[in-house]
Formats: sequence, structure tokens, C-alpha cells
Amino acid sequence: MDADHVIQADARNERLRYDGFRAFLLGRDPSRRLADAFARQIVARGEQARYGYPSGTGEQAMARDFYYWVCDS
Repeated sequence: MDADHVIQADARNERLRYDGFRAFLLGRDPSRRLADAFARQIVARGEQARYGYPSGTGEQAMARDFYYWVCDS
């Protein structure tokens, strides 16, 4: 893998994370509780890899990322 492929893969993963959480919000104001709920669903389904996370990533780390991407960007 060259650097361009890594950069593109990272950008795709970040977009999936951001878009997934935005879709989950469905017009609601983003909150830490909603980010936690979204992360719990992903972990319960074992879908961390779909959002670009290693399979063992916990819901707390993902919830922090989701909230940061949506609320602090």
C-alpha cells in the first residue's frame, strides 16, 4: 500500500463514521448519550470494522470519536 491508498482509506473511514452518526441522529441534536447509543449498537453487532475500527475497539472510544466529529467539527 502506498501513501495515497492509506490516505484515501482513512478518508473513507472517517466519512463512514461521520455519515453513520449523522444518519443515526435523524434530525435530533447531537449529544453524548446519542453517541454512546450509536457506539453500543455497533459493538453489539460486531460492526467495528465497517466503520474503520479494529474489531476490539470499545464503545467508549467510538462514542468519543462520533461526538467529536459531529459536535466539535
